[in-house]
Order: sequence, then C-alpha cells, then structure tokens
Amino acid sequence: MRVLIVSWEYPPNVVGGMGKHVAELVPALGGQMLADGPLYVDVVTTRLAGGAQEEQVNEFVTIYRVDVPPIDPVDHYNSVVESNQALVERAERLAQKHPYDLIHAHDWLVAKAGIALKHSWKTPYLTTMHATERGRHQGHIPSDTSHQIDRMEWQSCFEAWTVIACSQFMQNELESYFGLPSSKVAVIPNGINAEKMARCPADQRALLRHRYAPNGERLLLFVGRIVHEKGVHVLIRAMPRILAEHPEARLLVAGKNGEKYWPLAYELGVEKAITFLGYISDEERDCLYSVVDAAIFPSLYEPFGIVALEAMAAGSNVIASSVGGLAEVVRHKENGLTCYANDPMSIVWAVDKTLSDPAAAEARRKVALAEVKDLYGWPRIARQTAELYESVANERRATEW
Repeated sequence: MRVLIVSWEYPPNVVGGMGKHVAELVPALGGQMLADGPLYVDVVTTRLAGGAQEEQVNEFVTIYRVDVPPIDPVDHYNSVVESNQALVERAERLAQKHPYDLIHAHDWLVAKAGIALKHSWKTPYLTTMHATERGRHQGHIPSDTSHQIDRMEWQSCFEAWTVIACSQFMQNELESYFGLPSSKVAVIPNGINAEKMARCPADQRALLRHRYAPNGERLLLFVGRIVHEKGVHVLIRAMPRILAEHPEARLLVAGKNGEKYWPLAYELGVEKAITFLGYISDEERDCLYSVVDAAIFPSLYEPFGIVALEAMAAGSNVIASSVGGLAEVVRHKENGLTCYANDPMSIVWAVDKTLSDPAAAEARRKVALAEVKDLYGWPRIARQTAELYESVANERRATEW
C-alpha cells in the first residue's frame, strides 16, 4: 500500500503541535506490515523553512518539499489556500510514477489540496483534525477569516472518508460543530517518543537549579505557545495566592513573546517571582521538566495536550486544566492533578496539594511516566493508523465511486 500524506508543516518547518505530530508519526508509519505488504508513505509539504526538495527518510518514507510564497499576514486564509495548488501539482507528478491507495491530509491548511486530489484520482481522502477554529475561540467565529477557516474545516470533514480525532473530546466537538456521524470519526491519540527526549545530565540539572532556585525555591513551569487559549494569564493571576501560601515559589514561563504578560505580573505585584524565558530549545525544555516541582498547563481549550505527555515523559509532576483532551490524558489524583479552567484559585489548590504532599506527588509522577511509554508510544499509534488505512482501502475496493 502507498499513502500520500499532505501537511503544511514538516521539519524544518514546525510551528506547533501539528508539525511535531506529523514528524513523529511518518517515520513510524513507513514499513508497517499490512496484508498486501509494507506500507509506503510519501509526504508532500511546504518548503517555507528550507530543507531539501526531496528527502529519503528510510526505504519506506520520502518527503517532497514544495516552494510556496510567504504567507500574507493580511490575507492569511486566501494566501494559504492559493498555495495549495503547488502541493496539488507536485502530488500529480508523483502519482504518474506510482498511484496512491489513499490521501491523508492534516488540518484545514492543506484540505483544498487533499480534496482536489481525491476527486482527480477517485481515491479515499482522510483528514486529521488537530483543532477547530470554533474551539480555539470557545465556540465563537470572531472574524471573516475565522469564518473562512471554519467553513474549510467543515468541507474537509464532509469530503473525508474518515476523520481522525486525537481525543474523545475532539470527536464530540467535530460531531457538534460539523454534524458528523460518530461512525465517520476514528479516535487515535497523539503520541510521544519518550526515548528520544533529552536525558538531562546531573550537572546540567544542578546548573538549572542554581540559576533559577539558588536558595531552594520551589519551581513551577509553563511551556507552550503564548496565546490566550493556553491560559498563561490565569496562571499568573494565581501567583499572588500561591506566594501567600508558598512564598518560596517561582514561576518560569517558556514560550516566544511571553514577556507580553509582564505588565499583568507587575500589576499583581508578582513580577519578582516570575521569569519569562522566551523561546527555549527542546533539550532545555526537557531538562527544566526534570528539575521543576510541577509543570502547569492552564489551557482554556486543548484538543489533546501533547505538552502534558512531554512533561510526564521527562519525569515532571503535571497540573492541567480539566478541559478537552487534557482531561483524558491527565487523570485527577492518579497520574497528575487537574484544575478548573479559567479558575486561578483552582490552580492555587493544585499547586498547594503538589508542594505540600511530595510523597503523593511522587506516586502520581511514577504512574504518569509508566503510562506515557505504554499507551502513547508512536509504534502503537502508527499501528492503529496503518490498520485504519487498510480498512479504508478495503472499503474503497468494494465500493463504486
């Protein structure tokens, strides 16, 4: 079987969780053994961040990068959609050498290309919906651009043979927003390569503790995109009460442009207890996870929450909002603690519970570490995906177009 994956992001062009998901999934997919032999995967993606036009990952996986114009920040939607034509043209040339059994597109950014190829080849089209525009805005459509994206998401789901959702929450959202029947949605979680995460040497951990906690301070860490839906502002609003109960607590905020919340920290009088780290490398992130007392993810909206898995895999205690996919990954008082979304006092409670009872926190941390390796490894997730491919291809063979 040969599958075409279309994705706006693939290394070195990785902006968020979608790009990371595709980058980890693809190598694990290639070579999966199916009834008719190994699975071959071709990826057509953009070349916005450079990289070779053609890259052989292994004998089963090839990446094809296509030059597209820079995205117009004033007309984001239309510039993305118009760039899909370049992806279509590259895929059409590839199909002349070897036909594809199905097309798998990731998110709305490449839906136009995936749908065009579906109709051109009469080949099943699958889409993975990593998030929705309405979900990001708590159910609202705030602008014309948001409306355009929402309609493209609907069209992508409508045209798809099967829609892949990363969580039960995401399945429910797709059914509610786009009227999808549950039989059309397959839930396959995001994954993590725990073995590839940086293992922080003892001297590096000691250096980080000395840098950020020279007097034995208790460290809290946020890692993520600095956007409203990630809830950083809610965590900062919790800091005055956290400091009242644990004056030795310090918050590290990792993410590009995090300093935009400095005025809020100053207004609340907690600026001396917060360090805005800006962008950090994956290696530094993994090391920080291993030295902090808790990693906190106060999201208002989170279809899955790969950051929670990363923190667990690195051995961190996790506190997360009980929203979306996070609530499915982090089970309260079992492998972490959950708090109410948009509720600073709930975060205060969870931080106090973590810092005041280290034995219970250690027990939760160990459960989380074991579960990440068992339930969310890429070999398991790639197998589920390959089996879905095979099922769809078999259905297509028995179906008149």
